[in-house]
Amino acid sequence: MDRKIIITGTTCTGKTTLGKKLAKEFNISQIDLDDFHFLPNWIEKEKAVFVKDVIAETEKHKEWIVSGSYQSLLKDTIWQEATLIVWLDYPLSLILRRYFIRTYRRIVLKEKCCGENYETLSKTFSKESLFLWILKTYWHRKRRMKDWKENDFSHKEWMILKNPKEEIELKNYFLTKSL
Repeated sequence: MDRKIIITGTTCTGKTTLGKKLAKEFNISQIDLDDFHFLPNWIEKEKAVFVKDVIAETEKHKEWIVSGSYQSLLKDTIWQEATLIVWLDYPLSLILRRYFIRTYRRIVLKEKCCGENYETLSKTFSKESLFLWILKTYWHRKRRMKDWKENDFSHKEWMILKNPKEEIELKNYFLTKSL
């Protein structure tokens, strides 16, 4: 069976980092949704164009790892194709700690993110802040993923990781599926 994996979770759970690590270790194409969603200067692609671009990219590969959220936009497309859904269901305290570390690296060390963009101090303290986004969406996304696991996507294989130490289970999955 082809490995078509979605790694999802709320903001700052480490979806992209985990996806890149697994893609490299197991030689599978990795698609970071934020790179497809944001144009330079933080301009967001139109939703239909974003979905079309993501579908076109997944169709280029026999196997893939898609990391990111955008669940509602992609549930009728690549979520249908997925053979495994990995939900990083980490505690809010861990997510907030990761947010502050990531924001520091992106602002002070000028790490590029989301395509060709850079975070700024003004964006960090604006009403578009990731911090506010996390607080606004964390519980809603938990409820949505629980519902999707039990209903909309109950026919899919799921792996729910409650902390980063459980990522070893995902590596074991990859090892058994590549035999």
